[in-house]
Amino acid sequence: MAFHPAARPKRDKFKCKRTLSSLDTNAAGQKTVFKDTASMRLTKKHRSLETINQISFGSELKNDAIAEYTMANSRLKNIKGDSYYGKVAKNYEDKRRQQAWWWVEQEQMEELLSMLPRGLKVLDVPFGTGRFVNYYHDHGYTVFGLDASDDIMMAAQTSLGDQYDRCTTVRGYSTKLPFDDKAFDLVVSTRFLRDIICYADTKKTIREFARVCKSYAILQLGFRVDGPYEFPADDERMGSRMSRRQVLALLKRSGFEEVESRKVKVLDGGNAEIHHFLLRQTST
Repeated sequence: MAFHPAARPKRDKFKCKRTLSSLDTNAAGQKTVFKDTASMRLTKKHRSLETINQISFGSELKNDAIAEYTMANSRLKNIKGDSYYGKVAKNYEDKRRQQAWWWVEQEQMEELLSMLPRGLKVLDVPFGTGRFVNYYHDHGYTVFGLDASDDIMMAAQTSLGDQYDRCTTVRGYSTKLPFDDKAFDLVVSTRFLRDIICYADTKKTIREFARVCKSYAILQLGFRVDGPYEFPADDERMGSRMSRRQVLALLKRSGFEEVESRKVKVLDGGNAEIHHFLLRQTST
């Protein structure tokens, strides 16, 4: 993710995902990510998107984003979120397509989306390479994506071609989504909440998902089948340490209830699992 050189914190290997919100539009009118976040320039198209989504890119948001990023850096412990840049971003999908469970995820997402109404407005976090965009468009969805890395969204643009131009992509904090309450019918998140960000940010992110969601969510989470169970420390990844009941309780406190779940992968000799949870938003 590109910061102005004067404001850019030093990047190291194990950081929570940093996500300073910004948009840009290139000369061809395509949505791309902003290189100069310090200036926070807005084009005519940005002002149009701001009207639709009530996004503000003023100095207050910039300062909040940098402050939150700094706080995240102070509590890191084996977090791999700040790594999807450069060659890693460019080769992200090619590498993961070799994983058997990548294709399980693809199949399950297609099945779960088929259970929902057509024509929804969906937010995908993190957007990554836009791996589910074909499914979204097949169901007539209006697609929004949010990610930390401009490099990986450039990889998405290359991979998706014309389909990318039908998406609105934003770089921003999952813990402070730049959208109105109940802005989306559906929120989707895979390979993120249990794997990428620290547990403190996972809890904040799930609450943010519930805030911007008015109907459904599909979230990938993990749990242990048998004990011992434990809650992660706030500066650790969530992983699959909690019981299923504890995970569902966390979701319920945030404003979600389970509709159903699909097993994605078995871990730890069968004592831990990763699932896609189809959820209904319950908070008012």
